[in-house]
This record gives sequence, structure tokens and C-alpha cells, in this order.
Amino acid sequence: MENEKSDLTMLNRRQLTVTGVKKIKSSAPEQIVLVLQNVGLVINGSDLFVESASIQTGEVSIVGLVKALRYTGVTDKRKFSFKSMFR
Repeated sequence: MENEKSDLTMLNRRQLTVTGVKKIKSSAPEQIVLVLQNVGLVINGSDLFVESASIQTGEVSIVGLVKALRYTGVTDKRKFSFKSMFR
């Protein structure tokens, strides 16, 4: 599992396929948060929704207008808490 890769494929900012996904942390029309092997991936946009997801293959397909992709180094709840951020 340490060598597991993650790939992103985007078509015209309207279709995004991500491989190597461990978990869909949250999904909303403006933001989808995915957990990959060692990082998080935040997808911002409009009218976003998860079209398909496979736990077996780790592939997630997202449709909607993608405006930004951002990797985060925080994927473990023990490392970060939203409570501490808003104190």
C-alpha cells in the first residue's frame, strides 16, 4: 500500500477522475474532500457531485465545474482538529 499511486484526469474542467482514493470525507455542490494515501485533496467548484465511486478500485468520478484543486497534508484526525482552529 505504501507505493499506491493517485492519478487525476480532468476533461474541460467539467469531469474529474481521481484514483487512489481511500475515502470521500465530504461532498457538497461547492466542495468535495477526498482522502488519498498520504494527503487530502480538496476540490472546489460549482454544481459538483460524485457521479461514481468504487471502494475496490479507489476510483472516484466527479462532475461539475472544477475551479480549484488543493492538496492538504492533513488526513488524520489526530493531527488536526477544527475545534482547535476556531479557538
